[in-house]
Order: sequence, then structure tokens, then C-alpha cells
Amino acid sequence: MLIIEAKLPTKDLPIRRILSKLFQSFIYKNIDDKEHDGYKHPNGKVFKSMNFKIAYIENMIEIKFVALDKNNEKKIAEYILHNKLELGEIHIVQTTISIEKRYFKTSNRIKVGGFISCAIKDGKSKNKIYLEPKTDKFQEILYNNTIEKYQALFNKSYKGNLNIRLIDQKPRERIFYYSRGAIKAWYGVYEIEADSDMLNMILDSGIGANCMKGLGFVEIIR
Repeated sequence: MLIIEAKLPTKDLPIRRILSKLFQSFIYKNIDDKEHDGYKHPNGKVFKSMNFKIAYIENMIEIKFVALDKNNEKKIAEYILHNKLELGEIHIVQTTISIEKRYFKTSNRIKVGGFISCAIKDGKSKNKIYLEPKTDKFQEILYNNTIEKYQALFNKSYKGNLNIRLIDQKPRERIFYYSRGAIKAWYGVYEIEADSDMLNMILDSGIGANCMKGLGFVEIIR
């Protein structure tokens, strides 16, 4: 995991609602085009092999970026070291980066927390209805989406066990912004049981929908 800390010259620039879009553009600009295109499942769904989380407090931005292909984390780190972090027209010179390893070889169970997005289409409009993690439909969608993502990214069927159990859910939702759109998600704590390839895929590419829009990033709870 690549951790980027950037100091802005002033507090609260009016970029909070477009930060995810700006960072996504920065990533795609500096890696292979195939990652922008994504990996298509036979059912037509497209999945991405990367994920990120952004926190913006006063004049500090902290970004956690992960990629299934660790070379992509390295490319982004080297670009920032040799150049700067570029968020649209904002070029940030004062940045620090660090690397944190998150890899499981033997454990088949982890406890994680994060904002995960799952939605269904509103039959009366083009809008989406975002689901709470405690609902059966959310859990069904999350399970199927995770299996399909594995199949798309690894180009093979998943043969192991997968159990995603919700332990706790925050009562209030949070609104995430991407470009001009708003995405609703609830913070949840999950216990995930799977083989090591699946667990590392979840840690390195996120889980649920909108993983390259600032959601689906989970952190290990000890």
C-alpha cells in the first residue's frame, strides 16, 4: 500500500467534491492504458485492479493507494518522487510517501472496516438506490460482485470458500462525491473468510462498487 501525504498552501480549497476524480485521472495518466479500460467479466461487467481512499483535513490530504500489480504502486511512487503530485491544475510539491505491506499467505480470515457501496437500479428512473450493509440484498450483491471480480482479474473461476459477515454497521450514511455525482455508503466492519488470493485481491483492489471512485477501500482491524 502506498501512502501519500500532501500539504496544500492553503486550507479548504474548493476541491473536496472532485478530489476522487482528480486523483483517479492522475493514476490513469501515469500507468498502462489497460488499467483504465479495466478487466471484463463474461457477463459484461468491468472491474478495476486498483483502489484508493482520500482524507482531506484543513490543508492536508492523505491518500492510500493499492494495486493488485505492485508495479503500479511503484510507478506512482516514483513519479511523485521525481516530479510532484498533480491533482488537475494543482501541482503539490510538499509531499511525502511511504509503503506499508498488506499481504496474507497463510491466514484465511481477516477483520476489516470501510465504506462499501452496493446499489440497485430504481425501476422508475435512471437513479440508483444505495443499500445498507445490513440488508440481505446488499450482502447478496457484495458476494456475487466479489466472485465476479476475482474471475475477471485472474481469468479463472474461484474454487475456494468465501464468507463475508457483517459485524457492525454505523447508523448514519456518508455521501461520497465523484465528478458531479453523489454516492451513498455506510461504514461497516466485516469478517471475511477466503483463501489468500481472494483476501489479497480484496485488500489490493477493494470490494463492492465504485472502487476507483474513492470507495470500497477496507483496512485491517486488529
